[in-house]
Amino acid sequence: MKNKVIKNIAYDAMFIALIVLFTFVDYLGYINIGFVSFTTIHILVLIGASLFGWKRGLLYGFVMGLFSLLKAIQYPGTGNYFFLNPFISIIPRMIFGIVSGLTFDLLKKYCNQKVYSSLVLPASGVLTLFHTVVVVLFWYIFGILDPFYISRALGLGEMIKSFTFVTFVGTFISLGALFEIIASMVVTPLVYFTIFKAFKVGGVNDGNFKRKEELKEVVTE
Repeated sequence: MKNKVIKNIAYDAMFIALIVLFTFVDYLGYINIGFVSFTTIHILVLIGASLFGWKRGLLYGFVMGLFSLLKAIQYPGTGNYFFLNPFISIIPRMIFGIVSGLTFDLLKKYCNQKVYSSLVLPASGVLTLFHTVVVVLFWYIFGILDPFYISRALGLGEMIKSFTFVTFVGTFISLGALFEIIASMVVTPLVYFTIFKAFKVGGVNDGNFKRKEELKEVVTE
């Protein structure tokens, strides 16, 4: 039990360190190529959620959001200004993390290891799309519509006027979002399978919900 706790702390430290590294190293976590802008940090959250479930997904999502807020404070830019609002930088990433973890936990509950490993790829793509939707939605509600006047308090009133619903939709269907989905579908299953094979963690028996087969055995008894 003690060894398991130590291993969990080590995994958490590694993922958090990687999120920090990806956040502040140029062209690692936030990439801008011409007019295309996209992030790769969400992949770390997906990998953690696929291995450890909803609790780690929530933790890593929170860390991702927290450091995106800190990055916005340290390197404010046209788009980053909105991420000074925690309703845009932190809350959507926490929702993304917990939904990702719950999704992978449910797959572990109803699938065997072979099927689960094969479903990590499509699930990563769908969850990345969900991440884009929830971030942009919160950006529009709490940044553009600004019901709590946080954006205006940050001096973004003039910037808000330049955004329209067309801009909102354009952000959602941007080329960067497509790159994020493709990258997550390639990297997440590859890293998951490598870690699972090497360290025997993150298998279906490590899920946070009871396996369907185990429930059947209890009913039978």
